[in-house]
Amino acid sequence: MTLPRLKPTPLLCALAFAAALTGCDRKLPRAYEAPKDRPFVPPKETAHSDDDGHDHGKKPPARAEEKVWRPALTWTLPAGWKDAGADAANVGRFAAGDASVAITALTSMEGKETILVNMWRQVRKQEPLEEAEAAKLLKEVPIAGAKGMMFEFADEKSEKPSRFVVAFIHRPEGSLFFKIQGPDAAVTAQKPAFFEFLKSVKLSESSAPAPAPEAKGWLGELPAGWTQVPPGPMQQAKFSVPEKDGAKAEVMVSVFPSATGGTVENVKRWRGQLKLAAIPDEEVAKLAQPLAGAPEGSIIVDLKNENRALTGAIVPRDGQWFFIKLLGDAPAVAAAREAFVKFATKLP
Repeated sequence: MTLPRLKPTPLLCALAFAAALTGCDRKLPRAYEAPKDRPFVPPKETAHSDDDGHDHGKKPPARAEEKVWRPALTWTLPAGWKDAGADAANVGRFAAGDASVAITALTSMEGKETILVNMWRQVRKQEPLEEAEAAKLLKEVPIAGAKGMMFEFADEKSEKPSRFVVAFIHRPEGSLFFKIQGPDAAVTAQKPAFFEFLKSVKLSESSAPAPAPEAKGWLGELPAGWTQVPPGPMQQAKFSVPEKDGAKAEVMVSVFPSATGGTVENVKRWRGQLKLAAIPDEEVAKLAQPLAGAPEGSIIVDLKNENRALTGAIVPRDGQWFFIKLLGDAPAVAAAREAFVKFATKLP
């Protein structure tokens, strides 16, 4: 059975994000409070259903108040690890010899464990597994005094074999992910310390959810001919655009509280979706152009490979990063590009 390829999104990209790590190696408890990383979730629209199964609607109702996942953690740092502190994407970052460790707090991923396994595999350019096979990779592991889960795999075919171990725990407020990655030998050597580190983690009382800031509204008026369809995993919204001589394309919107690795890494992933050959990072960076009319730092990229095309935009706004992607048959993408640009610049 051939499995469909999973579509990477900013949320997936964030799980794969690794920063350069520096700091001290004192074996002391450390505590950080995560930034307010409220993902954007559009409301359900008041709509009707046509025979094609798509929902069509206009202005949505106001969203209910959301909760912000703000974990405050303490931990005991293993001997030899260097603490690099928190950043916009991670609750904590560490150097463990030649391996790197990161803690990331996200909205709840409970029930999506096998999807996470396959998304991680796709990020590392490995084929997805059948759900039953993906489930076999999941193992129980103690985290913060509770039962967590973990999985690992190696990039054995790469020039420099590497290994990834991802552990996570679900809570009512959200999910916490702990990742160690790096050269195969380095990660293997640090795994015992990594598992002891997971046991040492504690969540303080201040980790309770807090009321979210006033919610931003969702765009009420779609471009002509766009139809809202059910979003895929890790997508906040998805739309089909008008066909062009039988050619089809879709627009996908995902939102995350950080740039999830930066422009170059995201453009490289988009190129991978079109199966374009790898090029130097300097050349990748040149593909990103400023998105006129959008907030400072917004970019747009146009990619094409034979009859497939992708136009992607990254728009930072009010502490959130909107990732908007137009993907499909080249004629349909070209025909919808102007409307796509207007849509991307008008997002709330």
